Amino acid sequence: MNEKILEFTIFCVESLSERLNISAKRVYKLLKNDTNILDCYIIPCYEPLHTQSKSYIVDDLITVLKEKGVVI
Repeated sequence: MNEKILEFTIFCVESLSERLNISAKRVYKLLKNDTNILDCYIIPCYEPLHTQSKSYIVDDLITVLKEKGVVI
């Protein structure tokens, strides 16, 4: 993973953590271990996602989490 993608994934975790008011550690676990959104969505879709606003990205990730059955 290159540095830009790593920075973006950290941004996603921290932004989602802030919006959901849960720890970044828990968000990372949700995205990486529980749903595989990190490896199957965030990283592969880096190019189009990183051009969007913070609000759009967080809203999108919440939608994807809900589609995976995560209750928020």
